[in-house]
Amino acid sequence: AIMGPTGSGKTSLVNLIPRFSDVSGGALLIDGTPVGRYDLHDLRHSIGIATQDVFLFSDTVDGNIAYGNTELSEEEVKRYAKMADVDFVEKLPDGFDTLIGERGTGLSGGQKQRMDDTTSAVALETEKYIQEQLANLDFPCTKIIVAQRISTTKRADKIVILDKGHVVDVGTHEELSNRPGYYREVFLLQNGMEEEREVV
Repeated sequence: AIMGPTGSGKTSLVNLIPRFSDVSGGALLIDGTPVGRYDLHDLRHSIGIATQDVFLFSDTVDGNIAYGNTELSEEEVKRYAKMADVDFVEKLPDGFDTLIGERGTGLSGGQKQRMDDTTSAVALETEKYIQEQLANLDFPCTKIIVAQRISTTKRADKIVILDKGHVVDVGTHEELSNRPGYYREVFLLQNGMEEEREVV
């Protein structure tokens, strides 16, 4: 998981992985190999991204879910829709064959949000469900999650804290929530707790 205040470099870091931009100093390694040594097509073909600025295409619901993979079967599309908690599709006039316009024209605000948003604006129960689905994918993969909710980041094997373009801390939820720093501050804030200050 990657966390940090606004402007800390989270988006910039994530954009370096599929080489939407390249490093100007230092190195970014994937499995020990500098990212620049990977064939660009192969690299991007092996990465799936859900960004904060997602675009819905003028296509069917099925086409939007399967975007980029024309081989995806109807059963798989339905399975991924269920995993993403897009439960309203069956109630649409033509189900998965319902045409939607660019930016989700034809869907209600809540339906559009479920199609084009990540977990930042969903109910906690829905977020928990989606996180469980991600944790139980039936194929091996690395998941990099940029989030500000401790409930989203605490399952991560490693949490990286950024500030002003630099990695300032790395650890597990247990490690970071028990030592002073950005993560502990967010943890205490989101749990309605205040840091105990020693009175001298």
